[in-house]
This record gives sequence, C-alpha cells and structure tokens, in this order.
Amino acid sequence: MKVLVIYSTKWGVSRACAEMLTDKLTPTFDVTLCDIQDEPPSPEDFDVAVIGGSIRMGSLNKKLKAYLKSNIDKLNKIHTALFICCGFSENFDDYVSMQFPKAINADLGIHFFGGELKPQKLHGIDKLILKMVRSEAARDDFETPDPDHPPLPEIIPENISRLADSIRALL
Repeated sequence: MKVLVIYSTKWGVSRACAEMLTDKLTPTFDVTLCDIQDEPPSPEDFDVAVIGGSIRMGSLNKKLKAYLKSNIDKLNKIHTALFICCGFSENFDDYVSMQFPKAINADLGIHFFGGELKPQKLHGIDKLILKMVRSEAARDDFETPDPDHPPLPEIIPENISRLADSIRALL
C-alpha cells in the first residue's frame, strides 16, 4: 500500500509529528512524506492520504487548505485522515469545523496530535505574543512548572500511534 503524508509547519512541530507517523508505518508501507511547500503529488496515486498541519493564529496554512479543496474528489476515493497540531485541545472541534472542507470524507478520522511550544526557539513577535498570553512578560523562564498557568503544550505520541494502527488495520 502507498501512503501519502502531507504536512504544513512553521516551527517544525507538524513535521515532527508527520515524521513520527512515517517511522511507525515504514517499512510495512511505501510512505511518501511531503511538506506542502514542496508541491505534493496528487493523492490519486496513493491508497491512503494523511494531511494536516499546525494551527497558527487560528488557521491552517493557506496552501494546505487550497490543496485539500482542490483534491476533495480524489481524497474521497481513497482512505483519508486529517490531523491538527495545536496547543489548545479545547478548541479542536472548532478548528476542525472551520479549517477542513466539510466535503472531505476522512474515513480514517480527524486527529489531534497535540503541539509543542519551545519559547527558546521563538523570535520577535511570536515570543512577545507568548509572553503576553502567559502574562509573565517580566519572566523569561517558561520551563519551570507554574501552578498558576496551564502546562505548555506537548506532542501526543499515543494519538499518532492510534492513527498508525488504523492504517495498519487496512492490510
């Protein structure tokens, strides 16, 4: 079986999740991993497509959304899974309903892979926004647990494994 995994990423979180999924499926499947910026192939040449990315400023990458919209018919002819990476699990249902075309039949589900926030990797406006959100502008230590704020988001490997198991069950 041929599996296509397409992701969009800003800081590498979605890429890390897509790579984790790819590692779990290889060598059982012929997996093609593609960043949406690299002009991914048409899904018609694959048996399974897994497509997703990070939510940034409340939205998926525009190029990823355009790919999904332009390939709805092709995606509906194969097994399809969608995924989101973000730090706000409580907004997952809203993101799904607003970001993915409703016409896509994601028979393998829509998955939440969690997110990851490494403040030391952020720059400029992104770091400033994080500081404002965390309301600790005077404090630059985000790694120390703070009982007054929720923990920083993390990738959820179990969710990635569940999707890999669903794809393996197709054999």
